[in-house]
Amino acid sequence: MVQPLRVTSPSEQSPHSPAEPQSAEDSPRQVPTLTIVPPSPIQAAPQTDHPRTRRGFNMAHPLQVRMLSQVIIYSAIIFVLLAIPVFKPLMQALNNPSLSWQERAVVANDLLNLHARFWPWALGAGLVVLIHCIHSIRLMHRVAGPLARLKQVFPQIGNGNLCVRTTLRQGDYLTPEVDLVNHMTAQLHSKIAALKHLQILLALDAARIRELATAKEDPALATLAKQMEQNLSGLKSSLDTFKTHSG
Repeated sequence: MVQPLRVTSPSEQSPHSPAEPQSAEDSPRQVPTLTIVPPSPIQAAPQTDHPRTRRGFNMAHPLQVRMLSQVIIYSAIIFVLLAIPVFKPLMQALNNPSLSWQERAVVANDLLNLHARFWPWALGAGLVVLIHCIHSIRLMHRVAGPLARLKQVFPQIGNGNLCVRTTLRQGDYLTPEVDLVNHMTAQLHSKIAALKHLQILLALDAARIRELATAKEDPALATLAKQMEQNLSGLKSSLDTFKTHSG
């Protein structure tokens, strides 16, 4: 974290040293000098959005619900399309009034035999579809999880919090995209921190110009110093909206 710079004056005395009285004629007018304290190299670590361990098949993003519903709908359509060509001829023959009851009995017997063979296959296919749905949920969870965490991080970055970082679980997808977002946030953090440091240096220069204008009794220089301080105050207000340190 960048520490604020302070102005020191050689005329400042220690509170424990006795003050020596001087006359107004003997004491020369002293102009305070500026001492820039360099920023501390120790910076707070950026906040990290640690992934929470999710148990079961919790939905992290609406995309999971959409994909799961599509898998179920497509599976149901496949079942219907497979059942229609199998059962439709027998149902039509059973409802045919031109057939005798003996022929209808044969058709009905074939229909019952087909039911006996079809439903075990249908139950097995349903089990396969269920396994496919579970696998799809787990697969989409590796995509929806990073999307959900990025959805939480984006508003914080938009509000000026440049200390937040996003981490993924082992096996999650979208790792290159999340790394790009973290790299972008880190670059913004460095640039804003540098601008804050330059703003402090310019504020010290403005204060020095104002003191020089007072010493020389130059109204134009004093007006310029006042305008600089106003502009730097607006710049500071804008930079303070960015959070570049934890805490």
